[in-house]
Amino acid sequence: MLRWRLALAGVAALVVAAPALAITGGSPDGDLHPAVGLVLADEGNGLAPDCSGSLVSATVVVTAAHCASGLVSDRVAVSFASQYTAGSPSVAGTIHADPQWNASARDTHDVAVVVLDRPSKTAPLSLPAAGYLDAAATKEQPFTNVGYGYADRTFTFDGYRRVSTSSFTSLDATTLKLSENPGGVCFGDSGGPRLVGSTVVAVTSEGNRNCTGQSTSYRLDSPSARAFLAQYVRLP
Repeated sequence: MLRWRLALAGVAALVVAAPALAITGGSPDGDLHPAVGLVLADEGNGLAPDCSGSLVSATVVVTAAHCASGLVSDRVAVSFASQYTAGSPSVAGTIHADPQWNASARDTHDVAVVVLDRPSKTAPLSLPAAGYLDAAATKEQPFTNVGYGYADRTFTFDGYRRVSTSSFTSLDATTLKLSENPGGVCFGDSGGPRLVGSTVVAVTSEGNRNCTGQSTSYRLDSPSARAFLAQYVRLP
């Protein structure tokens, strides 16, 4: 049985018997975003699909901090297969969550990294400069969602990496809120990227049980996110 994560608005994390926030209103990604991977983690029954994440250097994958909660080990793996199956290749690594995760409602610090045991040959995505979204987040700016979560509200996991596009709703000091229409995220997409071009501006953090309305992502251009990430990767 696959166990995925969904971070519900107002709830730190909920483990459900199936995938954590998935791409809705989209299509299979194929080879469009090969640097977006599926994080496999052990919650007591061996490595299994847990969250999505983005390669941002040869050895660092960025994901959400709540994806590291409830694990029996910090040893994880990441698969970059466009459709994950039990036999898909993966790279082992260690997950590190921001130690301040969930300590404050004003700043959840919902960011983590997986440090891979060996470099990936896949070209990484970019991280944003400080304050990038303060100018870039507008009604006219589309955001690309990528992840391995459910494709629709039948909640069936098929292992595909998917892509969709969301529109801007609002922004505060640490979070980016996007509309779920026409595309968005659902169970299984936690930790996956919100992209502007090839830049991971935020990671998927929260949504609702129906994968509708709007979803919340944690900004990677904020001072707190950058302070954590700078320990593992060079920042622009």
